[in-house]
Amino acid sequence: MSEKVTEHHRVHFGEGADTFGKDNKIVVQPAGDGKISLHLGFLKLCHRYKITVDLPRTLCGLNREDAIKEHEEDKIPNVNCKIKQISSGENAVSLVMELVAHKEKLLKEEVSIEVGSENTVHRIVLIARVLGKGQGTPLLRNGIHCIGNEEVDDESEASDWQGFDNKP
Repeated sequence: MSEKVTEHHRVHFGEGADTFGKDNKIVVQPAGDGKISLHLGFLKLCHRYKITVDLPRTLCGLNREDAIKEHEEDKIPNVNCKIKQISSGENAVSLVMELVAHKEKLLKEEVSIEVGSENTVHRIVLIARVLGKGQGTPLLRNGIHCIGNEEVDDESEASDWQGFDNKP
C-alpha cells in the first residue's frame, strides 16, 4: 500500500509586500507646453465623478502671491469636465472638478486655468481608463468619488421608422 501524503499549499505574504491602498493617489505630471496631466486610473462608464486634486505650486510655476482662476476664453466649453472650485494654499493649488465618463477605453478630457498676473494658461489633461458595462467595478483613487450615474438610453422609442415592408 502506498502512503498518501497530504500537503497544504498556502501562499504567505510578508508585511513588506502589502502595498494595497498605500499608493492610490492621482498621479500629477508635467506634460510639456504648459500642460499638466492627471492620471485618474479606472472609472466606470456613464458615471459622474467628483475629483479633488492638489497641484504643487512649483509645477504650475506659481509664487505664493500669484492668483489662479479658471480660463474662461475657451471657444467651446467642455460639457464632460468642469472645474467646480479652485482654492489656493501655501504650497499647492486645490482643484475640485466634475467629470462624466462618457466613453469606454481611454478617456482624455481637458480644462484650462489661468495663473499669475500675466494670466498664463495651463491646460489640465485628465486621463482615465473607462470600464464598460459588465467589466467590473473599479477601485477609485484617493480624491475621486462617484456622485451619480448617467442614464443612457440605447434604444429610442421616439423613432418613427416602421421597419422593412415587403408589400408592393
